[in-house]
Amino acid sequence: MMAKNISLMGFVAAVCVFNLIAFQLPLLRYAIKVSDLADIHGVTQIVSLQILQICLLAAMLFLLSTMSVFVMKFVTAILLICNAIGLYFMVSYGIEIDRSMISNIFNTDPRETAELLHVSMIPFVLVLGLVPALMTLLVGVTAPRRIWRLVYCVGSIVLLTLWIIMTSFTVLWYDKHASRMGSKILPWSYIINTARYFNREAMDNREQVLLPRAYFLTETPLKKEVVILVIGEAARADRFAALGYERQTNPFTADQRLAAFPIGLSCATNTIASMACILTHEGSDASSRTTFEPLPSYLKRHGIVTLFRSNNSGPPPMDVDIYQTTAEILMECEGTDCPLLGYDGVLNWKLSELLRDIEGDRIFVALHQSGSHGPAYYNKYPPDFEYFIPVCKTVQIAKCTEEELNNAYDNTIRYTDSLIADLIAQLEELDDINATLIYVSDHGQSLGEDGYYLHGAPIAIAPRQQREVPFLVWMSKGFRQSRNLNNSTILRDITFPHDFPFHSVMGAFGMRSDIYKPQFDVFSRSNEGG
Repeated sequence: MMAKNISLMGFVAAVCVFNLIAFQLPLLRYAIKVSDLADIHGVTQIVSLQILQICLLAAMLFLLSTMSVFVMKFVTAILLICNAIGLYFMVSYGIEIDRSMISNIFNTDPRETAELLHVSMIPFVLVLGLVPALMTLLVGVTAPRRIWRLVYCVGSIVLLTLWIIMTSFTVLWYDKHASRMGSKILPWSYIINTARYFNREAMDNREQVLLPRAYFLTETPLKKEVVILVIGEAARADRFAALGYERQTNPFTADQRLAAFPIGLSCATNTIASMACILTHEGSDASSRTTFEPLPSYLKRHGIVTLFRSNNSGPPPMDVDIYQTTAEILMECEGTDCPLLGYDGVLNWKLSELLRDIEGDRIFVALHQSGSHGPAYYNKYPPDFEYFIPVCKTVQIAKCTEEELNNAYDNTIRYTDSLIADLIAQLEELDDINATLIYVSDHGQSLGEDGYYLHGAPIAIAPRQQREVPFLVWMSKGFRQSRNLNNSTILRDITFPHDFPFHSVMGAFGMRSDIYKPQFDVFSRSNEGG
C-alpha cells in the first residue's frame, strides 16, 4: 500500500533533516574539535555547517525535481545507500573520502574489495540506507508546477548566499579546514571528489602537444650547467626589501648579487593556473588546461636531467627524471639533523650532494614551495624565524590586528629569503658547475586591504596585491663570465614574471627552437621587446 502523499517541500525537508541526523557524526567530531564553542564565532561555525548542508542538498533535490519527481526520488535513494556505505567505512576505518580515496576505490580489484566487507556493515546499509531508500521510493510526493520547483532551488541558493555574507568571518575557518571537512560531508565528499578524480584523470591522460625540436648553441658545455627554478607561493612583491619594502625581509640575500626585476603581474591569482602559465612557452597566453608540453618535460626530452621537488600542489602533468614530495625527501634522512616536515626547508635538503652525484652535463631543478600561503602564516616558518612580533596565530586572521597579521606574513617572506640564500650557498660549494637560480611567485596575497584576504579573486576584479609578484635572478661567477653578463645587462625595464621562466631557462642552457622568444629570455643580449 502506498504511503500518504507529502508535499515537495516536506519531502525535501525530511531528507535534509535525516541526512543531518544520520550521516554527519565524523564531520561534527572534527568540526567541534577545531572550533571554539565557548566563543560565538565557534558556535556560528557549527551552525553554518548545518545551514550549508541543508541548503546545498535542498537546492540539488529541487533542481532534480524540475526534471521529474521520480528522478529526484531515485537519486535520493541512491545517495542514501551510498551515504550509509560511506559512513560505515568512515566510522570503522577512520577514512576520509577525498580525491585520493576515490582513486583508491576505482583502482581496487574485486579481491581487495571483498577483504574490506564485514557483517558489521549490514546494520549501516540496512537501517541507514536500504530502508530509508525504500521509503523514499514508496512515498508519494505532490509537487507544484516546474517553475515553482526552480524557484525553490534558486531560493535555497540565495538563502545560503545571504547567510555566507552575514557570517563572512567564518570563511577563513572554512578555508583552513576545507580539505578535512570536505572529505567528511556526505554526500558531497564522494560527489565532488569523484568529479575531481575524473577531471584529474582527464587532465593526466590528455595527449600533450610536443614542442618543436630544440638544439644547443654548445653541444657539450665546458662545465656542468645547473638551473634552479624556485616557484614561491602567495609571495607578494611589495613585501620584499629587495624591491623597496622598508622592513628587512631579505637580510640573508642582501649581499648575494641578486638581480631584482621591476614588479610585474602574475598570470592568475590561483596556483593551478599560474603554474600552467609559468611552465609553458605560452606564458600569460596559456590557460590552466593548456595541452602543450610543460618546461620540465621539454627539457628532459632533450637530455637535460630534470628534478622536481614539491611542498605544494597544482603542477601540470609532466615527465621528469626525479619527482619528490617533502615526505619522500625525508624518507632518505636519518639521524637528528633532519629538517622539519611541512616546512619548505625540506626542499633544499642536501641538494648540492644530489647535484654532485647526478651524471649529466645539464641539470634542471624546480622547487615548488608552500611559501606564504595563508591563512595560517605562523605555520609556514620554523619557530626560530619568528622575527617580527607579535604575530597572528589563528586562521581567523580578520580578528588579528593589522600589526600581527603583517608580522606573521613578513616572517614567511624572511624565511623564504633564508632558503634562497641557502640554495645559493649550496651552489657556490660546487666549483665545477655554472649555475643560475630564478625565483618567481605564483601569485600575490591580500592582507585585508579593502576588505580582501588571501587570493583567488577573479582577474577582472583582483586587487594588485594578489597579482604583483617578485622575479629574482642569481648567477654564479662562472655563469656570468661564460656569457659575459651581469645584473645590469639582464635587467629589463618591464617585467613579465610568468612569461620569463620558460624562455629564460632555455636561454640559460643555450637552447634554441622555433618557440623560443628572446624578448622573454633575461639572459639574452637581444633588445627585442626588452
